[in-house]
Amino acid sequence: MKIYRNLPKFNDNSYAHFVTTRTYENRPYFENREISSILWEEMRFYGQKYGFALLGYVIMPDHVHLLIWWDKEEIPELNVSKIMQMIKGTTARRCIDLLKNKGLERMLQATPKNNLDSRTHRRNLKYRLWQSGFYDFNIYNEEKLLEKLNYMHNNPVKAGLVLSASDYEWSSCKEYV
Repeated sequence: MKIYRNLPKFNDNSYAHFVTTRTYENRPYFENREISSILWEEMRFYGQKYGFALLGYVIMPDHVHLLIWWDKEEIPELNVSKIMQMIKGTTARRCIDLLKNKGLERMLQATPKNNLDSRTHRRNLKYRLWQSGFYDFNIYNEEKLLEKLNYMHNNPVKAGLVLSASDYEWSSCKEYV
């Protein structure tokens, strides 16, 4: 489906960003509806709190794609790393707590003691939800923006999760149709 209206315009100083991040060891945490809901809530919360627009998203079982934009002249201190750190950090804490409180710790992947990286992960934290880092691609024109939106929205179809992109619950596709 390629029906996109009212997409924000961006200038040379304020690129949109296509971001992909994966779960730790590609575990399918987001098959769980409650965990997907937590991630969706945190993406919306931080967008409102810090003034970035979530132009598109898809939450797949083991990874997430986001299209984000903000006016760098109005919010010069904001950057993709800060946005992802906030979303991933809070989501991880909430999801790990949820699974532990429900007695589902077996779903969590323990962090090997020799695999703790002080630059990307708090020491002495027993579990990880996310792989460290993320992929970021600057969107420099509307054609590339539409390409990435279509890619994201068709990801659940390509993965065999749904027959139609607009049927996937954890995607912004239905907001564009």
